[in-house]
Amino acid sequence: LSATIFVDKKEKISGKTSKELLQAIEQSVTRALAPNTIRLLYTDSAATTDNSIFSALQLPAPGALLRNVNAAQSMAGVINVGGSQSTFFILSVDSYSNTFAGMLSWELTMPRDLNSLFPSYANQQTNPVGYASLSTSTIPTVSNVIVPAFRDEVISNHDTRIYRDAEGRDIIVYGYWNQTTLIIARDIAAFTEILGRLATSHTQQ
Repeated sequence: LSATIFVDKKEKISGKTSKELLQAIEQSVTRALAPNTIRLLYTDSAATTDNSIFSALQLPAPGALLRNVNAAQSMAGVINVGGSQSTFFILSVDSYSNTFAGMLSWELTMPRDLNSLFPSYANQQTNPVGYASLSTSTIPTVSNVIVPAFRDEVISNHDTRIYRDAEGRDIIVYGYWNQTTLIIARDIAAFTEILGRLATSHTQQ
């Protein structure tokens, strides 16, 4: 069992169905991690088949994305950074153009499809620690209300797409470390930490 980046802990999860596997991931997110650490999630099948956790979840993602994911070099995990714990995926992909097109087309339903992994803050009145928010003057508004949507943003010299809620809080961030490595994370802090670990892992190879 290997990981795309350096990880601090590893946890085996299981589930006979995609729903059970999703619940196992959600439960792992609730188990405390030390600050600035990452927990690799894996299944028994991950070491013996070409099925990644991302693929095993059977998400309603476009086929152009799913067909281009290399399970052996992809990973799922939980990260604690900026005072918050969240899920993330690092996906090794065959085609940048096909997977990016797939992600763009998925944006219409992605927040809903990934709500269990990247939930909204509907029950929170204030911005949680570690989740970035923007001034309302920097986000298009209608009648002084921020319109939730994906928008382009550069993070550590990498182009990304960020979906923020009506309060300007990060819900989903995705982007590419290189032409064959796609990151899906919760917020800017998580995305930045993963970028750094990818760069370190690449340097040490």
